[in-house]
Amino acid sequence: MELSRRLVLKYGLAGASVLLLAGTGLALQGTTPREPRQPLQALSSQEFSILWALADRMAPAHENFPAASTIEVPERIDSFLASVDPATRGEVKLLLKIVENALPGLILDGRVRPFSKCSPETQDAILEGWRTSSISARRTIFKALNNLVAATYYGSPETYAAVGYPGPPNYGNLK
Repeated sequence: MELSRRLVLKYGLAGASVLLLAGTGLALQGTTPREPRQPLQALSSQEFSILWALADRMAPAHENFPAASTIEVPERIDSFLASVDPATRGEVKLLLKIVENALPGLILDGRVRPFSKCSPETQDAILEGWRTSSISARRTIFKALNNLVAATYYGSPETYAAVGYPGPPNYGNLK
């Protein structure tokens, strides 16, 4: 078969169409739903579910430490985001969707499932890939989300004893 310009265009367009359809299918996969224990103030149910999955991998249960979801870290972050300016809230929401989306996951990590639908081991590997990525934007996204989760987690009274912190002083008794 002789390779002609028309044949190259035909197969190129067909291939591009297949990639577009496959990419759209990857991008439209659903998130594993999680139910908040209180009404959401800033996040959608999808964004909350992504945050739940991230928080539980960034702060999993071990030894004397409870899992992030057990002490309502995702709910606390939602409450915090309700108090920040809309631009900052929008940025956090965008970061959550980037980590969840299977299309960037395929391109950057070789995965075809949304983050929330992956096994805990796969989620850990994905987060490690973001943490150690040669792409500075990926490291920055990881650091921003990890810092948000860690600050909320370790600022929760339920973790004080595990780190040996007696809690904030009570100055209410001073005259």
